[in-house]
Amino acid sequence: MAPSHAPYSVNKSPKEYDEYKFTLPALYRELAKEELREDDVVREKALTEMRHWIAENPYIFKCRTDAKFLLRFLRFRQFSVPMACEALERYLTVRELYPSWFKNLDCNESTMKEIFHSGTFTLLGWDAAGRMVGFSRFSRFDGEKHSPAQDARFMALVMETMLECEEFQVGGCHVLIDFEGSTVANFEKWSTTDLKIMMDAYSHTYPVRYADIHSAGLPKYGSSVIETFLSFANPKMREKISCFSTAAEMEKYFEAPLKPALYGGTVDLELANRVLWKRMEDQREVVLGLDQMEIDLDYYSSRWNFEGTTPDEIAAGAMFKRLTMN
Repeated sequence: MAPSHAPYSVNKSPKEYDEYKFTLPALYRELAKEELREDDVVREKALTEMRHWIAENPYIFKCRTDAKFLLRFLRFRQFSVPMACEALERYLTVRELYPSWFKNLDCNESTMKEIFHSGTFTLLGWDAAGRMVGFSRFSRFDGEKHSPAQDARFMALVMETMLECEEFQVGGCHVLIDFEGSTVANFEKWSTTDLKIMMDAYSHTYPVRYADIHSAGLPKYGSSVIETFLSFANPKMREKISCFSTAAEMEKYFEAPLKPALYGGTVDLELANRVLWKRMEDQREVVLGLDQMEIDLDYYSSRWNFEGTTPDEIAAGAMFKRLTMN
């Protein structure tokens, strides 16, 4: 269960707001300025406008208004306040529409521990450009024991945990996915509806800034599932994906200090996993506290037709063909 009191207030119109100070290293100040159009003046003005909008919104009942939370969305939308507000609304709505997927995300839950300790996703560190580098071994997801929703909950837990990190908000992430060793069971358990919900989270709901996404070793029997999955991605995300025949072809995209030992590098994945686990434990109450936010779900579910989106199968098919030819 969520804690009785959230680490952050969800009172949408507090008497006073927290005072924000930019304390990140110079690299992130430069990234914020160049990629996000963020500086002290822009940030303060946008926070003020977004807080006023939340306070006056009759369909949002409870919401975090601390700077760290709102900056998730402002940075995601390059400080366009209307677009950031819309991104916040979508995020809150999807969490409420699919609570079994995106709420009560507890790292101490036994299933979350199992998926984590299987080595499904590892935080390798931060590259020279200031981006988080994440590494996933798809075969480590259990094709039979865990449901798609359980796998998705784990990845949602990772995203919520990392979004509390301002370096992640500003720098975004570079993701590498190794499909080698995957079985038919890893793919066949995913229905089209499952794939749509998960991709909606990846590319539309969570305010994650993606750099390149590299994948390798996708078996033929997984192609149709991944093709369907990608069909639900937004065009910008699809442009960032590259697919290689073997993991060996993908190796050059690991920066030397972040290259896993299993590819001839120096990173011990077990040690790297402990860093991510410690971060999850440190942020546990914060992530659970997100569940205390409330909206008028009847209003928002009617505003967006989440189930009516038709996958762009032609575009996805063309993209997948191009990637597999690389």
